[in-house]
Amino acid sequence: MRVIFRDRFDAGLRLAEGLREYLGPDSVVYGIARGGVVVAGVVARRLGCALDVIVVKKIGAPFNPELAAAAVTEFGDVAIEEEVVAFYGISREAVLKRASEHVPDLRRRAESYRGGRGFIEPAGKTVAVIDDGLATGTTMVAAVKSIKKMNPSRLIASAPVASTTAASKLRPLVDQVVCPYVEEEFYAVGEFYEKFAQVTDAEVVRYLRESVNFY
Repeated sequence: MRVIFRDRFDAGLRLAEGLREYLGPDSVVYGIARGGVVVAGVVARRLGCALDVIVVKKIGAPFNPELAAAAVTEFGDVAIEEEVVAFYGISREAVLKRASEHVPDLRRRAESYRGGRGFIEPAGKTVAVIDDGLATGTTMVAAVKSIKKMNPSRLIASAPVASTTAASKLRPLVDQVVCPYVEEEFYAVGEFYEKFAQVTDAEVVRYLRESVNFY
């Protein structure tokens, strides 16, 4: 039976239970903007963690923008879907060039979300990178590549639901993949939610601000 969450808040509550043994007051959770910040915000409040955002841009395949060819983070790290790139005959150089063009805008978005607060450094801490769901996993791969370079003591990739493909792709890259529901049949993240409205920039800012005020 397919899992259905009421909304991202409900998904965050359930995910927090799976992360409870790993995270605490000295940990940091990074929500992938935008939807992942809502889930991460609920986890952070439930488990007493610090909350920050990581901004990632999916780069769609030619003539099929919903299919991820790559993803790039605000820090410039890129994850490439090799099979997609090969199928469309795109060179790695072209993908990397296109990815780099997005970085300045991603950095501006990240600064706007944080409202002048600096990025919370993960070095030496247990951290979780959280999204609202993992279809191909490309966006999460890019995000964990960025955070991994900053030397956390333990790195967790986490989402309420993931495809088997995404989960297997991530396991070699992190210390743990924490995902309560891993599904073989997976077409879109929104399938698993009753309410899956697009998260606005204002909501991201509110979650980050409330986290700062709460702690």
